[in-house]
Amino acid sequence: MQYNEFEKDVVYAKFLKYMQQTLLHKKINYIKKRNRIIKKECSIDDLRDYLKYEDTIKFDVLNFLTPKERKILELHIIEKRTYGEISKMFNLKPESIRKIKYRAIVKIKNWRKENGN
Repeated sequence: MQYNEFEKDVVYAKFLKYMQQTLLHKKINYIKKRNRIIKKECSIDDLRDYLKYEDTIKFDVLNFLTPKERKILELHIIEKRTYGEISKMFNLKPESIRKIKYRAIVKIKNWRKENGN
């Protein structure tokens, strides 16, 4: 009888160890994914700095961006719309809107490097 109870304790201890490891790996994966997203995102202040405008961002100047990219930047930065709201306008997923915005910001950064701004 005592052996049976001891066996249950061992199984329970192994289960707890397994759950601890699982939660640790979930936490690590969450942190890695969050850090990748943070690296890809660009703040509004950074974007204003890249364009060298003090008060507002003038998207007319950004002729090298596609009309969709300009509109998404305008909606997200100036009108402060969420990715969800913008995605409904374009019939795309919010993640797609975020990617388009990120690519547009990368284009702006590259344009600035090329033009020495």
